[in-house]
Amino acid sequence: MGKSRQLVRHWALRAVAAVLAVPAVAQTGVASDLAIVGVTVIDGTGAPARPNMTVLVAGGRIQAVRAAGATPAGVEVIDGRGRYLLPGFIDSNVHLSVYGNPARRDTSVKYADHGEQLAVEFTQRALKAGVTTLRDSYGVLAPVLAVRDRVDRGELVGARIKAAGNIVGWGGPFSLTFSLTKDSELSLFQERWNDILAQDAGEELMDMTPDELRVAINRYLDKGVDFIKYGGTSHFLRPSLIGFSPRQQAVIVQEAHKRGKPVETHATSSEGLRLAVEAGIDLIQHPELMSRDLPDDLIALIVKQDALCGLRSNFTAGAFRQRHLQARAEAEARIAKLPPATTSAERWRRLEMLGENDDIQRRNSERLIKAGCRVTVATDSFLGDAPEFRRTPKGPEAEPGSGTILAIQGLVELGMTPMQAIVAGTRNGAAAAAMSKDLGTIEAGKIADLVLLSADPLADIRNIEKVEAVIAQGRRVDLARLPENPLFYRPEQEVAR
Repeated sequence: MGKSRQLVRHWALRAVAAVLAVPAVAQTGVASDLAIVGVTVIDGTGAPARPNMTVLVAGGRIQAVRAAGATPAGVEVIDGRGRYLLPGFIDSNVHLSVYGNPARRDTSVKYADHGEQLAVEFTQRALKAGVTTLRDSYGVLAPVLAVRDRVDRGELVGARIKAAGNIVGWGGPFSLTFSLTKDSELSLFQERWNDILAQDAGEELMDMTPDELRVAINRYLDKGVDFIKYGGTSHFLRPSLIGFSPRQQAVIVQEAHKRGKPVETHATSSEGLRLAVEAGIDLIQHPELMSRDLPDDLIALIVKQDALCGLRSNFTAGAFRQRHLQARAEAEARIAKLPPATTSAERWRRLEMLGENDDIQRRNSERLIKAGCRVTVATDSFLGDAPEFRRTPKGPEAEPGSGTILAIQGLVELGMTPMQAIVAGTRNGAAAAAMSKDLGTIEAGKIADLVLLSADPLADIRNIEKVEAVIAQGRRVDLARLPENPLFYRPEQEVAR
């Protein structure tokens, strides 16, 4: 049986845990009764920090947040003196699977049958950094759902997962809508890989009537996805092609909302984005990701509609920003030696050399923040190529866990206060996951997803790197053991602590 046929069969069967080739992972055990005493609580609501508090945890949930005092007998006591307790961080845009593209075919072929092991590695690396919830907004559905369910059942140590599967309306990684790849250029392996990603919710949906689309969306929801992400435009910036009509977009939003599922879009033109906001989407993934400055009235509409904005602040600030500025200076020196551009294609190439889009995206991010958009952290962290196929190292801004931490820090560089950045990475992330009743803040009744820091993040947001302990679903995590059974992980990829 050929490799591509094996791949289709593997995911078509959606192999259950009993036949997985994934090594067993140590159990976290039942949720413990805990008391974190004498700690400064930064609760994720934006309220001032509260020193010398006790947080009681039982049955996996926060039972009380009160002034330090006597603790109940028989509970595990964690000394919080001189430490800072935050809600677990939430990343609203990650990719836990290898899904290939024309540049990563080797990785797709070699690791096609290791989807669950790679998703486990990703979720454990995120948890190690204090990220307790992940929203996978594009990836191979079956392995991600399998790992999601194991985490939810308490069988697996890892960050909680919410998954979208395909970006509805796109045809998979080797498609015209995703990578400008023509069908005539595809191998049989690539065609089948496209089908595995698209899950019968690909480019054919763009040609449907609203009534046909209504049926297709419900059929896709039946696969068990946690939210819908659709292509408001094509994947790329140029040309940016609008994907669905206003009537079609209204149907996508309505049908998902009927079943209590949030809806978000990827749109790389201001008009494509406007249509999605008018349709009533809940979240915009990387609204800054444009080749033009966002119009003022579109930003005002986003604020009025209260659509969450998932910013890739790990790619617009910090060390990434410094590398961009250096590369731009080098490009300016090269371009100065060239004759004047004589065609539009030449002008575009020179703008790309200068990284002009990076500057536009930074401005858009700053303007969205200043306008008061409700921001959530959305890194686009991904697995990418296997280490043996990389020509250059992958930056920490794109790695599981470290990407999220750098993105929260990046929000401060883009204009937020440390407190606002923490809210974006906790409470607003819970809203993006449609879990505000259970996650995102340190309040009685919430699930006990908690991060204990050894230094004050309000004094210096970089202190969110200084993780002493992580509690996930009421269980204290053995951070030293994560990730277990890795394939891609290298210790130097972590944010230094």
